[in-house]
Amino acid sequence: MQLSVYVFYELLIRLQELEPDIGEYSSYQKMGTMISLRTTTGTMVVPDELIAMQLNTPELITAVDLSALLKSFKPGMR
Repeated sequence: MQLSVYVFYELLIRLQELEPDIGEYSSYQKMGTMISLRTTTGTMVVPDELIAMQLNTPELITAVDLSALLKSFKPGMR
């Protein structure tokens, strides 16, 4: 499944509001039902359903969802 990178940029913009040091988009890799999202400062794992929500209904992603996603962020893992 090929995704448009703008979905990741939009998600990172939202995450940067909570954690400014999250970094900028670098790349992604599909891993089963997850996506490994690399930024300029680290890596995080994003569930497919969250990417689908960002693409189709971004208003349904809550601050709680974003905070949970930030917990998967691993700084310096590039």
